Amino acid sequence: MESIKVIRKYEKEVQNIQEGDQILISLAEVGEFTATAYKVTDKGVLFIFDEYVASQPMNNKNTNKGGFEKSDLKKWMDSVLFMAFPDWLRDRITDLSIPTVGEMFGHEDEWDNDHFEPDTDEQLPLMGKRKNRVAYLNNEWEWGWLRNAMKKEYSSALFARVGGRGYAGCSLASASRGVRPEFWLVK
Repeated sequence: MESIKVIRKYEKEVQNIQEGDQILISLAEVGEFTATAYKVTDKGVLFIFDEYVASQPMNNKNTNKGGFEKSDLKKWMDSVLFMAFPDWLRDRITDLSIPTVGEMFGHEDEWDNDHFEPDTDEQLPLMGKRKNRVAYLNNEWEWGWLRNAMKKEYSSALFARVGGRGYAGCSLASASRGVRPEFWLVK
């Protein structure tokens, strides 16, 4: 038989996490999920969940006042979601959030740049592949929130989102969309 080149996935304990490595996270009363390392620095590792962990509105009312940092979703993440992480991981997590337009798509799209509040994030290399921008909730593709609010001159009720096919868009703040957490794991 002729040799075949294969890629094997297996679990292994490591000291140094690399971009593309996955970890398994059990969130109490939510479920078990994988998260992928998207960026590694001397200080820590940026992980983004591979799936949406819940569907939540950004705000209970259609407003983007205060942006993501003052949103009802951020409050839920900082209390309910954060407490669902296991203790050993919670003690090393900083900056629990959701991705930005820049992290997902970069800043090449003129419409995105004109309409969404800016961020200074570069596109994460793994997000260059559309399949990494698409996420599922309960085994169904879903639209998911991004951190950027729509600029006030266009709408005070919209936030950016990534669609089920991996493209940028926007949704009303009171709509329930997928929550795909990202966090920094301190080394």
